[in-house]
Amino acid sequence: MPTPPDCRFRHRMAGCLTLLLTVASPLSAQGDDVDAFPDAVEFDIGAFDDAAFDDSAFDGVDLFATATEPPGNFRFQLSQQTVAHLSKHRYATPTGDIDTQHRGLENNRLGLNIRYQNPFAAGWLLQGSAQLRAYLPGDYEHDNPGRDGWEWRLNEFFVQRSGAQNSFSFGRQTIVWGETIGMSVLDVINTTEYRDLTIIDIEDARLNQWLAVWDHFGEHGNWSSFINLYPEFDPVPVTGSPLFPEPASVNGQPLRLGSHDRDRQLFEAGTRWSRTFTGSDLAVMAARLYENTLRYTLPDDGSNRAQSQINDFLLLGLSANRAIGRLLLTFDLAYSHGLLTEVAQRVPDGPGGVGWLPGYDKQNRLSMAAGFEYGISATRQISLGIQAQRFLDLPDDDVAIQWRQRDVEGLALLRYSHSLRNEELMLSATAQVALDGEEVLFNLAADYRLSDAWEIAGQIILTHAADDSALYFLDQDVRAGLTLSWSF
Repeated sequence: MPTPPDCRFRHRMAGCLTLLLTVASPLSAQGDDVDAFPDAVEFDIGAFDDAAFDDSAFDGVDLFATATEPPGNFRFQLSQQTVAHLSKHRYATPTGDIDTQHRGLENNRLGLNIRYQNPFAAGWLLQGSAQLRAYLPGDYEHDNPGRDGWEWRLNEFFVQRSGAQNSFSFGRQTIVWGETIGMSVLDVINTTEYRDLTIIDIEDARLNQWLAVWDHFGEHGNWSSFINLYPEFDPVPVTGSPLFPEPASVNGQPLRLGSHDRDRQLFEAGTRWSRTFTGSDLAVMAARLYENTLRYTLPDDGSNRAQSQINDFLLLGLSANRAIGRLLLTFDLAYSHGLLTEVAQRVPDGPGGVGWLPGYDKQNRLSMAAGFEYGISATRQISLGIQAQRFLDLPDDDVAIQWRQRDVEGLALLRYSHSLRNEELMLSATAQVALDGEEVLFNLAADYRLSDAWEIAGQIILTHAADDSALYFLDQDVRAGLTLSWSF
């Protein structure tokens, strides 16, 4: 079955992040083009759960938690990260060419993270965070003309007013819906970014947005509502990065993915009701959202700039958890109405021939995530999350082209951690697997606290991908990284 050229491009781009991105596709952009990265990308520096950069060597570690709390409202962390691509192998591209994947030194960057937290009056809190990255020689970002070897970002920045039953916050922040760690099908409000393979799952890639949030705490349940008057979209993978090794081309020119032209006001809004029972929590939610993923079609004006499309949809969800001793069971269910789906309709093509007309069609999707977290002991923890989703009633006369959007797809995320030497040494292992077995990623990490201020972390990343997978160029890849950090 032939695939239209523009769909082949989207097919390949989608595959670059399918294993890593558990909710959204990478076919999206916020900057002017694929070479110009947006300024507004953010994460919670305090826990590093929302890292937009490839600093996941610190996954699950409070970067600023030291035995002696630094004085004042500011906290800082200076880090140096080096990652090398160790493997070298040849593979066949979808066009039949033979290519070799080997980079040697891949990441070489110096970073400064800043966090500010000030409860400046009774019931009031001002919180912000920012980061600076300098890309040193050998880093794939070093020669990026859009950054001049370095970049800075304002990440989190909000003010919060809390009372006895109500809390209101406004600014750059994160909303997390759902229970299943790293796999929740409800955690789709904030945008995400994966730059390279050192970011493993959605918690490390979640980005903040400008939100107004109101929380109400009542006797018969809690309400949380938000409105977003400036929805953003997932940044596109950086040209030359491990997840975007070569750009597609149109008429011999690299294809550039433009940002959305905001010719009208966009908004997102949603509300969530939750209640806690003995040993369990239950929540239901509804929202009107824009897909984080921008969709693209090939240019029809003779240029090399792809045309973007946006799409709003409705989300209905339910989440629950149940604690049984050391075991916590989690469940998330989402119904998405009006998702934009890439399809190709059969059309006549010459005498007796059949061609394909690519396009989009709105469809509904049912998604589920379930998992558990288990404390084996005070020093050992394990968690598992499984996600599956299915498009409902795809039309018989159309064929879904984007391979991510086949009838059923699924991912699994397994994590294990073990702390040693009075929590000075933390060992962890993460495996993320497509349920069909075509893509597998392993991340082995060790984090050693040298003192209250100094830490060193190492990681090894192993990937496997089938020959017919869109991640074919990552098969048998091995990467190793080392990060040294100083908190003060």
